[in-house]
Amino acid sequence: MSEETQNASEDLVETAKAEQAKAKNPIQRASLFFRQVVQELSKVTKPTRKELINYTGVVLGFVAVVMAIISALDWIFYNLVTFVFAG
Repeated sequence: MSEETQNASEDLVETAKAEQAKAKNPIQRASLFFRQVVQELSKVTKPTRKELINYTGVVLGFVAVVMAIISALDWIFYNLVTFVFAG
């Protein structure tokens, strides 16, 4: 993490703690929470179309591999149980 980002985060934390100390009323605390949520969401960056397609491919590939592993284990245990109990 860059120094600038870390300093900004530390400043935000200090500001939030100071505001939270002031806000004893539950409505004020809820308002503070939602303001902080909006502030944090403004920092979020959306992936580009290329990144999104890449991430989707990675997730689908991972799911396919895990599905194959679970299917193989299921088939092995099915045959093992059938052999042991069905004789």
